Amino acid sequence: MAMAAATIVAAFAAPLATGSGLQVSPIGLSVAAKAQAEALWLTNTGTEPIHAQVRVFRWTQADGKDFLEPSRDLVVSPPMVTIAPGDRQMVRVIRQVAPPEGTEAAYRVLVDELPVDGAKKEGLQFVLRYSIPVFLAPRGDPTVSATLQATWEASPTGGALRVSNVGSGHAQIADIVRQDAHGERTVLRNGLVGYALPGATMRWVLPSAPDGGSVRARVNGDPTESTLVVDPGSR
Repeated sequence: MAMAAATIVAAFAAPLATGSGLQVSPIGLSVAAKAQAEALWLTNTGTEPIHAQVRVFRWTQADGKDFLEPSRDLVVSPPMVTIAPGDRQMVRVIRQVAPPEGTEAAYRVLVDELPVDGAKKEGLQFVLRYSIPVFLAPRGDPTVSATLQATWEASPTGGALRVSNVGSGHAQIADIVRQDAHGERTVLRNGLVGYALPGATMRWVLPSAPDGGSVRARVNGDPTESTLVVDPGSR
């Protein structure tokens, strides 16, 4: 099961006149080695009750793709919720395994809104899925960080950025730009592009741009851009 990073997926289901009011915060969790649990808050900003299911998956990456597998390393309580309009519900994400050794472990918590009975309703029903990244800190809570090695793959129809993370922590890649030798900037991808987990290599197809310069991006929300590839036009 492949999954993009922490985004809302809107799926279409049976008829309903109005959209959902489900909101989830925070949009990511880090569980310290000394902590047993963290909290997610599910809020209903709509006008009708919301029913939702919460599940946990182990998150790995291979061959440039994300994979999710059901896991009991973390459990959620409660796993099923009903939230009245204007109300909110806390869901505890509880660690059931020992902290990992040396390198953080990655999971995702999926929050799925459950369709209501649409037999008496007309229109279009929007059902939301939130995919929340959860990272478990290694034993002893050492500082973890991403160490990235990137290459640019050019082709006649575009290009691709390949990023390997040989560090001990994840890398969230966003706002990729190409900057030439004269300082001219070309936006290759706005917003969140994806994650590179420790020990993984990811590949993202991007538009081509003029030769030379560098490929830069924001890593883990740092306001300062990081240079990923220098002179990609020569590769």
